[in-house]
Amino acid sequence: MSAARDYPLDCWYVAASAADVGSELTSRRLLGRQVLLYRDGAGTVVALEDRCAHRALPLSMGSLVADRVVCRYHGFAYDATGACVDVPSQDNVPFGARVASYPVREAGTYVWVWLGNPRRSAGSAVPRMPWLEDPAWSSLGGELTVASGYLLLHENALDRTHFAFVHPDTAHRGYLEAEPPLKVEVSETSVSYARDFPAGPLTAWQSAATGLPPDVLCVQRESGVFVSPALHVDHMEIVGPERSYRTVFVRAFTPVDGSTTRVLWQVARDYATDDALASESLRRVHERTMLEDQPLLEAIQATLDRDGAPRPVNAAADIASVKAHSIVRRLLEEESPQPQ
Repeated sequence: MSAARDYPLDCWYVAASAADVGSELTSRRLLGRQVLLYRDGAGTVVALEDRCAHRALPLSMGSLVADRVVCRYHGFAYDATGACVDVPSQDNVPFGARVASYPVREAGTYVWVWLGNPRRSAGSAVPRMPWLEDPAWSSLGGELTVASGYLLLHENALDRTHFAFVHPDTAHRGYLEAEPPLKVEVSETSVSYARDFPAGPLTAWQSAATGLPPDVLCVQRESGVFVSPALHVDHMEIVGPERSYRTVFVRAFTPVDGSTTRVLWQVARDYATDDALASESLRRVHERTMLEDQPLLEAIQATLDRDGAPRPVNAAADIASVKAHSIVRRLLEEESPQPQ
């Protein structure tokens, strides 16, 4: 018996980076479904079910001809709505021949897709991420596939207490000493936390990125938010002698299935925007952080898959992740058919 789905479908998820979707046919595994992505002649992104209605051959193995996706097996052709519009071997299209078409929105860096009830997508906006589009900010990023469920990644993002144990070489001193308490706020759809660290010296990578001397004493502020099941955003600020240095770490978590997640991440900053050394320093530390977390999250997922979920035990610091789980449960309940 398969485990119950733990990700809501009625949500905008990142399907791909905008730069990765072109006129060629691209297939992505998203939320347990195979989805075909491409741009039509006008440059608009289209998302369809990636299987022919006739014999289930992946449409991504076919070709795009005059904005129609043509199946490689028998030539069935589909338009952007998913309707079959031509069958070469006969004059008429079989009744009901179509594939699912999914709502798509392209916003800045990302292509978002809605795999749930399409009617509910109309009143839901994709998350705004102005730092990734503001010319006064510089950003870099990448993509990582992790063999763990997306909720484990959200728990990890909301948990700061593991830094001293998993990232001791890159965490700033505030994590390695007595951490100030987090201020956690909860809304109907999101969870956020914030705190300020007392003035202290910078780590080597912070000094390299900002150009500040490593021994200068700076207050550091951090905050983060579980924006939706699809997105987590961290804000970090170093208050220097003359100005503040702001960094935003964006992670889009898109479930491939129940135990694998694709992470599309971006780091944006409002300082040293043309400095290649600053970019390299930030890339190196954020990639290292994710790669240090990855084997632990994958080991947890492997244990859960093998032995099942135990009775939950939570520490006081887990309040943000507990609230995030509560939000996800409510979203899943809203999607469940109501008893008559």
